[in-house]
Amino acid sequence: MFKLSSAPLSCHGQLVRWGILGFCYTPLFGTYFYNQNYRIGFLVCPLRHLTGIPCPTCGMTRSFMAIGRGDLNQALVENLFGPILFVSFVIAIVHVTLELFTRHQITTLYCQLFRVKKLQILFLLAVLIYHSLRLYQISQTGELYIAFSKSPLGQLLIK
Repeated sequence: MFKLSSAPLSCHGQLVRWGILGFCYTPLFGTYFYNQNYRIGFLVCPLRHLTGIPCPTCGMTRSFMAIGRGDLNQALVENLFGPILFVSFVIAIVHVTLELFTRHQITTLYCQLFRVKKLQILFLLAVLIYHSLRLYQISQTGELYIAFSKSPLGQLLIK
């Protein structure tokens, strides 16, 4: 299932893993605190703020919050890739914690799959197709035009 490297992790390798651990824990802690009604006002999507157009990751915070409340259906509604990313963070946390605990690199099947360029491209295409479908759906309701016209860029271009 997994394989430990024979050489111990270098100091640099350990430092990198601590950084990965911090990066992966941040959205999970954020989910907890957002669900406790703590908000950080300046954390907004810059693309949506400036253009009114949602980015491919829009809805991810709401999806994570729904997962934190145990509402998987709502998580999927907010962003289809939210649960996938949430589980990826949890797996990464467990994996990196084990590497730090054993002080050896652990090679697994999913680590090897992440390195396959064709799978990376396939995943990127899936995200872009999903995003395009979401944009098409909200453009059909007129919501996209309204959001754009109220945005700073829309105000600048429409007048």
